[in-house]
Amino acid sequence: MRIINTEEIVSLFVIEWEGIDLSLNKWYANRHFSFRIKEKEFWSNLFLRLLPKQFKKIDKYIITLHFNSRLDVSNTIPMIKIFEDTMKKNHYIVDDSKKFCKGIEIYPDESMGKKNYKLTVHIISYATKETQPYRA
Repeated sequence: MRIINTEEIVSLFVIEWEGIDLSLNKWYANRHFSFRIKEKEFWSNLFLRLLPKQFKKIDKYIITLHFNSRLDVSNTIPMIKIFEDTMKKNHYIVDDSKKFCKGIEIYPDESMGKKNYKLTVHIISYATKETQPYRA
C-alpha cells in the first residue's frame, strides 16, 4: 500500500464541490452511451471551472479524494477519471498513464458536510521539455 510521503510533494491544489456526484453504478447501469457522454461533458465543464487558472504543467502527481456521501468508496471512480481526463485534455498534466499518475487515494470522511467532495492533486514534479510528449 502506498501512502503519500509529504517529503516528495513539491506543491498541491485542491478543488471542492457539494451536492452532486456521479457513481459508477449510475454511470454504467443500463445506460445508453449518450448518457455517459452528457455526464462526462457536465463533469468536465464543472472541473474546468474549479481548476486553477494559472498553473505549470504537471509531470508526476497523486490524486486524493475525501468525500462524505452515501456512495461506496469504489463508486467515486468515474468522477476521478473524468477529472484526470479533463486535466489531460486541457494540458494540466502530461498524461494520466502510470508513468505520470503515481497513485489515487480515496477516503470517506464523515467529518465533512453531507454530499461534499474534496479532490487534492499532490504534485511530485512539474513537466520539463524532456518529459512532455512530442506533438507534431
